Amino acid sequence: MTFHINHKAYTVDIGPDEDKKMEQGIKKYLDLEKNIDTSDLLLAYIKKTYEHAELERSLEALSSRLDDKISQD
Repeated sequence: MTFHINHKAYTVDIGPDEDKKMEQGIKKYLDLEKNIDTSDLLLAYIKKTYEHAELERSLEALSSRLDDKISQD
């Protein structure tokens, strides 16, 4: 995957991504077809981190509900 940041190209090997989930997750916050600046990259990182934190909270809540359900049975 190639990023154009501050008019320089940076190619990163993200490893196997057959279902393109990783690429889609990045494209959600960055347009890989255009040059971006450092602030765009930082903003995308913060948004992705927030998304990850929200998913983590959801999983913790679901896990807690499952634990409660198992305890009741």
